[in-house]
Amino acid sequence: MKFEEMIKEIREQLQITQEQLARELNISFSTISRWENGHTVPSKLAKICLLEFCKNKDVDTAIISELEKL
Repeated sequence: MKFEEMIKEIREQLQITQEQLARELNISFSTISRWENGHTVPSKLAKICLLEFCKNKDVDTAIISELEKL
């Protein structure tokens, strides 16, 4: 699964918008948009924050496993 697909899947599972996810991760909406559209990839620190967020929100373990591989 590509990173951009994972971001969209996380949002769909949690039923949140890009803006809501951005607020949760303390980053800009445009950053989430660029990740989801495949224009950029997150930094190592951002990936760690996203992984912790997913673990705390009980996102599907398959997605968490994929995130851990990145």
